[in-house]
Amino acid sequence: MHSHAPHPASDIEPRGADDQAERAMTAVGALVLQLRKDSGYSIGSLAAAAGLSPGLLSQIERGQGNPSLTTLIKLSQALKVPVGRFFDTGDQAGALVRRTDRRRLEVAEDNLVYELLTPHMHGQLGMLRAQIGAGWDNKDAPFRHPGEECVTVVQGRLHVCVNGVGYDLEEGDSLTYDSSLPHWYRNPTLEDAALIGAMTPPTF
Repeated sequence: MHSHAPHPASDIEPRGADDQAERAMTAVGALVLQLRKDSGYSIGSLAAAAGLSPGLLSQIERGQGNPSLTTLIKLSQALKVPVGRFFDTGDQAGALVRRTDRRRLEVAEDNLVYELLTPHMHGQLGMLRAQIGAGWDNKDAPFRHPGEECVTVVQGRLHVCVNGVGYDLEEGDSLTYDSSLPHWYRNPTLEDAALIGAMTPPTF
């Protein structure tokens, strides 16, 4: 993976973040393995369905890969699960999610960090925080999932495009849209940006 852009000083300490990222990748790998077996796929057949190499898929399942967001989207489509399922990888009781207890998925190749703000993603509402590296965009792999979504920029600036219509958002701006329409994000700056996203139902 590429080197990470610096995270805000108030975030989890770097060593802890590295440990958490390693645990998250291990959990993602175990989940992919479970979903593959439950779906009756071999490594080769799932790799073919997702347009990935068997070697990469094997690495991911062993927790040794660091898949890009595009790779996770391809896997979610082949396995017919929301991509958000890949960081909803445990049981957390209760409604309170402390800042230090957020489930975190770091997509290192893309310089993305997702943190789950709700206890899980299988209720009626899901919220997450996404930290987006400088220059990143997913125009070539837009999101599209049932429901409604609202995003609020909490750091930096973002360009958001929904069904071909672009919006430039600055810190504090919000945008609400039908998430079944293709939508993508771009960080046009040289600094990290971050957003809070709420979706109902949580089908990301």
